[in-house]
Amino acid sequence: MAGLLTNSEKAEKRQQLDELNQQALQSFAQVFKLRHRELSQHAAAHWEKVQAIGFPAYRDEDWHYTPLASVLKAQYQPSGQPVDEAQCEALALPIDAYRIVLVDGHFIPALSSTDFGEFQVSLLDNKDELPEAIKGEVFLHLTESLAEQPLLINLPANKIAAKPFYVLNISHGAEDMSSVMTSHYRYHFKLGANSAAEVIEHFASVNEDSVHLTGGRLSAEVGDNARFQHLKLNFENALGQHFAHNDILVGRDSQVHSSAFLLSGLLSRHHTSVRLEGENSDVSLNSLLLPRNNQIADTRTYLEHNQGYCQSRQLHKVIAMDNSKAVFNGMIKVAPAALKTDGQMTNNNLLLGAKSEVDTKPQLEIYADDVKCGHGATIGRIDNEQLFYLRSRGISEKAAKHMIIIAFAAELTEQVENEVIKETLMTQIRKRLAEV
Repeated sequence: MAGLLTNSEKAEKRQQLDELNQQALQSFAQVFKLRHRELSQHAAAHWEKVQAIGFPAYRDEDWHYTPLASVLKAQYQPSGQPVDEAQCEALALPIDAYRIVLVDGHFIPALSSTDFGEFQVSLLDNKDELPEAIKGEVFLHLTESLAEQPLLINLPANKIAAKPFYVLNISHGAEDMSSVMTSHYRYHFKLGANSAAEVIEHFASVNEDSVHLTGGRLSAEVGDNARFQHLKLNFENALGQHFAHNDILVGRDSQVHSSAFLLSGLLSRHHTSVRLEGENSDVSLNSLLLPRNNQIADTRTYLEHNQGYCQSRQLHKVIAMDNSKAVFNGMIKVAPAALKTDGQMTNNNLLLGAKSEVDTKPQLEIYADDVKCGHGATIGRIDNEQLFYLRSRGISEKAAKHMIIIAFAAELTEQVENEVIKETLMTQIRKRLAEV
């Protein structure tokens, strides 16, 4: 049939990709050597996994809709440029919070808070042990191996944090397209029993016209009867490439709410993995993606219900503009012991461009009886009847479209309680919609 590759063509493509993979591995190996003059056991162990796993092979199903050619062809170098106070404040959210500033993966005490209240902050050393990844893959291990100064943030049992914990990740990029600067950020939160914390992750770029690859990894252990509220904001520039993995381990009678607003980047892939290890816990996972032009945004969730009487809710929305592409892949897995599980996952997608594309794959894997689980996905364009109704009220076509789009996103944006963050978020959304 026309369009199908011959066996020799497949073999040639496979060989070309293998060569690219080896080239990328060698490039990151140089970064690894430069970053770790005094090699930590933690970094070394994860670098071994990077080498063992390698980058995705030809026709890897998990990467079918997320092309990596631009990532594999680049030559990488670590970045370590300074950021002054004025630059930091221009990028930071103006909120009252305990603030940690990481610049190109380096902890900068001079730009961070001097007092962290109820939180205990330290740097990872060879005696510390972090939990194994819930669902690992090569970019997760790459970030673990290249992160310069992993942070451990502990909230003791029976403590209610007075203010949010704000992690500001600032990345430099290279204006010379022959090389790409790469920065990796790693932090682990541990919440004791009966504690409560709000965590804000914020990714930003120093320059709008520079190329960089960012690796982000947050993990959290949420103790029994604890409350963990997490918000991720990716406001990096339009040329950035962003690979992130968030892991959350949830104890008994706990509440977890995690939302990610992934509003930029030439190529982004964000994973959230959750393991429910105690009964009667409640988890909410949400995300909003707004790719435009030729950007590719990929978001994935993996949720394990391992104990009974737990509830999970997921809502993931995509607004795809121009000729952009978005991917959603979600899995709810229910173990045999997870009786009375109530898990729901929804993915709603709005196409704004004639060539915009969304590939969605919600999944269920159930091994227990007496559970209530469901998933669904929708893909559509702006409703002409809604548009006509608003136009008939004297509203311009552009304003009417913006109203419909913002209403589509409102189910997620309205969940943001902090008014300063909500307004910043809406400003970013309106900025991206300006050309619609």
